[in-house]
Amino acid sequence: MSENKTYNFTVSIKLDSNNEAVFTYYKNAQKVSGGGTVNERNSLGVYTLDDATIEQGFVFTEASFTNVEGDCAQDFSFSLIENGQSIHIADTDKNTGVVCMIFIVECNGKSYKSRDPQVKNEEEV
Repeated sequence: MSENKTYNFTVSIKLDSNNEAVFTYYKNAQKVSGGGTVNERNSLGVYTLDDATIEQGFVFTEASFTNVEGDCAQDFSFSLIENGQSIHIADTDKNTGVVCMIFIVECNGKSYKSRDPQVKNEEEV
């Protein structure tokens, strides 16, 4: 069984006309969903704010995980890195299922939540 795979994402956040935060995720400079399928034990998702987002004053403050299918939300945890410029999402991948992952950020004293990138945990084949 493979273990300890790291997935790196760059995150851009912009406020839309309704003052809602719109999160855009990139992997290797290509736009992606920010979620995906994990089938490696003890994987790590590293989400780092891009320079323009940091310059606006955004920082990560936490992440929440909710089961969509199965019971795998307990597999996830987060840690803030570089004063909230990055957030690390650890996934033990012990349980199969789909989880809704919400990022919470703050900018100029106001809190914003991401829409839900979903992560699917599967057993390694």
